[in-house]
Amino acid sequence: MNFIDFDENKCDSCYKCLRICPTKAISFNKDKRSIIDDLCIKCGHCQESCPQGALKIHSSMSIVEKLIDEGEEVVVSLAPSFAGAFGLDDPLRVVGALKDMGVKFVEETAIGAGMVAQEYDRYIDESDDNVFITSCCPSAYYLIEQHYPYLTSMIIPIVSPMIAHGRSIKARYGQEVKVVFMGPCLAKMAEAEEVEGVIDCVITFDEFYQRQREMSKSLRDYAPEPFDAVSYKRGKAFPMGGSLERTSQSGKILHNIRVDGADACKNILQEIRSGSISNCCVEINICEGSCMNGPDMPKNHMGRFARELYMQKYINASPSIESEAIKIDTPIMARTFSDRQLKEAEPNIQMVRAVMNKMGKYSEEDELNCGACGYSTCYDKAKAVFKGYSEIDTCMPYLREKAVSMQNIMIENSPNAVILIDEKLQIKEVNPSFSRMLNKDGLPFEDMPIKLFVDHPIFDQVKEEQTSIQNRKIYIEDQQSYFLANVVYMEDNKTILAFLTDITIEEQSKQEFVRVKEETLRKTQEVIDKQMRVAQEIASLLGETTAETKMSLKSLNELVMNDGGTSNGV
Repeated sequence: MNFIDFDENKCDSCYKCLRICPTKAISFNKDKRSIIDDLCIKCGHCQESCPQGALKIHSSMSIVEKLIDEGEEVVVSLAPSFAGAFGLDDPLRVVGALKDMGVKFVEETAIGAGMVAQEYDRYIDESDDNVFITSCCPSAYYLIEQHYPYLTSMIIPIVSPMIAHGRSIKARYGQEVKVVFMGPCLAKMAEAEEVEGVIDCVITFDEFYQRQREMSKSLRDYAPEPFDAVSYKRGKAFPMGGSLERTSQSGKILHNIRVDGADACKNILQEIRSGSISNCCVEINICEGSCMNGPDMPKNHMGRFARELYMQKYINASPSIESEAIKIDTPIMARTFSDRQLKEAEPNIQMVRAVMNKMGKYSEEDELNCGACGYSTCYDKAKAVFKGYSEIDTCMPYLREKAVSMQNIMIENSPNAVILIDEKLQIKEVNPSFSRMLNKDGLPFEDMPIKLFVDHPIFDQVKEEQTSIQNRKIYIEDQQSYFLANVVYMEDNKTILAFLTDITIEEQSKQEFVRVKEETLRKTQEVIDKQMRVAQEIASLLGETTAETKMSLKSLNELVMNDGGTSNGV
């Protein structure tokens, strides 16, 4: 019976839900988040506490609307705590809103509470026991059945007001009507499913409130309408401890103890088991403030104590005589409680200790019991790991120590020199590479000025400007070495963390490359210059030869021409 959806994509592993969960019924394992149904008591506090909205209660509002649309006769059993839920001047405006939705009849679950109260009185008067446990809270009963099953015989074996009222409605209106319970509690969904044929659907106050907002309607806009049946003060007061207001006919006097809150409930159950509680009627409620502080009260401006004031005003205005309360045969008021304890192998102390050792918990001094993982003690955490509900890596101190250890390994084995310097520019810590690179003589370095080993103004600059310098190339003349410096200023403690990477070889290679390039350029220029001279010389020679050839040809031409003239003249 899982009524909560877990959206793993929204979960940020803050473990707040697990810290809140009174039975640690949530598993965080290998990035898988899930509700452990056999441990869950359906209190709903996990979804209420989740800051990311990763946990959502199944909504049934659409089911109710569908029933109405299909023409079914819907009867709403309205939990008495409605009077303090919405901050209305007249709580009966809620009845008007339900009728406007198409609900046929609306009655207050206080009718069932009145019936249950009468049965409580009868049972106590007829019983020889001296410790009685009562509650209208299914989560409280699940807590006992699953985690304190040896106390189930002390629970008064009477149904809850919701079941009593649901059976009353079916008896009066007909078995075919659809009974819808509306209240502030997830656990009623589980109870309605468990007791078949009584409650057809459960919706929460917050569902109803959010639906009105989606419709852009305010409950203040509805006219008040009366319930379709009368309920009385004692039943209405159940959310405020009304089940303890006995009207005994036998004269039996019991001390009344009302306990609210999961931790308080577990404490008193332990005391009852030990035998230190006697001659008492104990009412237990998992929510602090009982139903007035249920996890599915409307998410509005109202707080628990403001709601209680509205509720008290409503109770005071109600009739107190219950002689006209609806009567139903006793058999359908009876119920039984059973042992629902999860039957699983419990690890012995040696098994748990083996897990704790893996978590780095070797002695009591190592057990911080910080609760960051969601479990109250390191021992409980180790048990959960053994059972597969959790993992070692969700232990925050373990993760921190693991991270620090890995960090130390990385720094210790880093090929770079790592130096921690205080605000006086004195060395506090170094890694082995520092000694290999900058302290080859093995001189004492702790509390010595950094300039004795790395004489460069970069550290003064970082200190004065209180800023970090990244990827700056520096030359240390004493070392005749080049370094790539990353110097980080840590403002919180005014310290400086320096990382020096030796780039001497790279720089020398770079300089050699520049020298070779320059030499190559020089020689290339010489070759070019020589070629130009040769070309010029060739050109000069060619010019002289051409001139001489021209002169020779000219002379030859003249000679030939002169010879021709002499012959013609003969």
